Amino acid sequence: MKGVIGQCHLRLKKTAGFWGFLSVLVVFLIPQQADAQTKVLIDDMEFRADAQAAIDSLYNRNVEGTYRVLQPWIQKYPDHPIWSLWEGMELWWTVLEDLSDKSKDDEFFHVMRRSDHLAGELLRKESDHPDALIIRTVANGYVARHHANREQWLTSANIGRRAYQAHQRLIEVYPELPDNEFAEGLKLYYSAYMRDNFSFVRTISWFLPDGSRPEGLESLRTASIEGVFAGPEASYFLAYILLNYENRAADSQIHFRNLVNRYPDNGYFRRLHVRTLFNMQQYRQVVQASTDAIDHWEEHSPPQGDVMKEELYYWKGRAHYRNGQLERALHSFKESITLGENFSNLDERQFRALSAFYAGRTSERLNKKEEAKDYYRLAANQSVHKEARSEARNRLRNL
Repeated sequence: MKGVIGQCHLRLKKTAGFWGFLSVLVVFLIPQQADAQTKVLIDDMEFRADAQAAIDSLYNRNVEGTYRVLQPWIQKYPDHPIWSLWEGMELWWTVLEDLSDKSKDDEFFHVMRRSDHLAGELLRKESDHPDALIIRTVANGYVARHHANREQWLTSANIGRRAYQAHQRLIEVYPELPDNEFAEGLKLYYSAYMRDNFSFVRTISWFLPDGSRPEGLESLRTASIEGVFAGPEASYFLAYILLNYENRAADSQIHFRNLVNRYPDNGYFRRLHVRTLFNMQQYRQVVQASTDAIDHWEEHSPPQGDVMKEELYYWKGRAHYRNGQLERALHSFKESITLGENFSNLDERQFRALSAFYAGRTSERLNKKEEAKDYYRLAANQSVHKEARSEARNRLRNL
């Protein structure tokens, strides 16, 4: 039982996030080269302002709003390769919000590979074109990051190296990039973290730069405060690192709460916020934050509502369980299980396995042994979360 509870904090998979630091947010301030023939969009002050608004819409899961802002630029420069990158970033949020669903992976990889190809064509014609370097950096960075989500570590590292090389060229050409603290912070932190924690990285560490976890965190903190376009992304990565790698949930919660307030329709940020509250054992706040998020989705109907609610009902049930409110806990676990039935990959959803296991535990404590057996069987038959499956089988043998 201890193993399940320990695992059930369910932090995000510890991906090779080093390769995901290369977000498009960090590079909209690079000045235009004088000899460039293709329009350098990021050198246009009006585009910077519109891009920032478009990014805010994207983070708030408002795709229509994003393209409403960008449409005049798309019409004026239809052949610019950056639009392919925007399509890839839109898909990124789709795959990120439901990592249990792999149906969009191939499409995402295809769009990002196409973005990299278009950037390469522009670089062959116009060496060091800022937009092309940005696109190559970001496209490969996100592809590497998603391979890491799928635990394809060597593939992630190989593709991430391509992103890293493009980013290094940007730093060489424009060393005074205002938002450089963001990328440099992640480079410093993850270089040190990966060497410390992944044995396979030590065999291929020849291409990793020197790193420092404290210095990396400090650079991220600076970027989250002073960054113009990189501020929100720096806040996210700082919160993510503090939660998943540094065991500093209270500090992480502050950043996630700010992101929830800024992007209320982003279910991914809401889920991470609730997880941090649970890790801090603030169970009343878990119930309140979960209820607020579910009510918001019922009223406004943003995308990926069932995915978010499946997880939030689980955490809400865990909070009720910890507070001894067993009937309420069982209701929440049942809601999570029911929502999971809306998805095609039923046996690959971690929160379905976890909710079923804890529904069994709660039913057992309520002396509903036959009902408990049904939930344990459901948990035991899942293909994910080994600890929950194993513990469910043990409980079945004891009933």
